[in-house]
Amino acid sequence: MSNNYKGLNQVRVWDLPTRLFHWALVICVTGQAITGTVGGNAMVWHIRLGHWVLALLLFRIIWGLVGGRWSRFGAFVYTPTSVVNYLKGQGKPEHGVGHSPIGAASVFAMLGFLLAQVASGLISDDEISSSGPLTRFVSNATVSLASRYHANIGKWVLLALVLLHLGAIILYLRQQKT
Repeated sequence: MSNNYKGLNQVRVWDLPTRLFHWALVICVTGQAITGTVGGNAMVWHIRLGHWVLALLLFRIIWGLVGGRWSRFGAFVYTPTSVVNYLKGQGKPEHGVGHSPIGAASVFAMLGFLLAQVASGLISDDEISSSGPLTRFVSNATVSLASRYHANIGKWVLLALVLLHLGAIILYLRQQKT
């Protein structure tokens, strides 16, 4: 996606690895939401897709450290003062390219909660047919806590973050038309 700042110039922000990561993550997380809801035999695919999400997240963390300029996390880490000024409507022109301070917070929240969801899935047990591959390395109390988080909290937080993300994209596209 190319971002414009008031139509002055175009800057290609998202490089190919970042784009591939994003769309592969969309496909995997959508597949996980479906297979997790269906349950039963679909849990085999839920677990496989969970491993793919883990691989994608590990890639994104590495790419966030060594990737292209706009893909590096350092390109969208903002000071608290910058965030407050942005919220007051006193953002800087560079906030129009890449992630704004609020968009950056959303990215970090999404990555953090995805990591928490994957980690909790690795040590979850549905007590019916599926258990994470690392359950044998943690206590029963930890498995129980992780399972409750994975099934009852994490998935809803991620759904809220995805809906917020989609809403922000719609708002952004509407603003671009004006």
